[in-house]
Amino acid sequence: MFEFRKYYVAQGKKKIKHPKLIVDEDENEFGFMGLTHSKKKGKNHNNFPLLDNPQLDEYGNHLVSKNPYELNEVTGNYLRRKVEYDIKENFGDVLSNYSLSDIDKERVKEFIKNKIRKH
Repeated sequence: MFEFRKYYVAQGKKKIKHPKLIVDEDENEFGFMGLTHSKKKGKNHNNFPLLDNPQLDEYGNHLVSKNPYELNEVTGNYLRRKVEYDIKENFGDVLSNYSLSDIDKERVKEFIKNKIRKH
């Protein structure tokens, strides 16, 4: 759990295929949250800010990012607040150049505890 995978289903108006964070799994499906640079989804729905950039450099270190609480949406790193589910066939292999920091893992665990399906 808490691995990033490529999602093969295009989403949104621009048909972007951002990496997805896998937060739940059962026999046939992954539960996931979308990674985005946008501070908000729509007018009044704030995305979940990540404190560290999940993208890694060639040495396995997190890339430097600006404070996600700043207003500059282009450099922030956020997760969509909704946990969605889709079949495993729509996902690729684990992306080795993405990883949540330990502090963000704890924050995401706390955030999703009431948002994932009961198994």
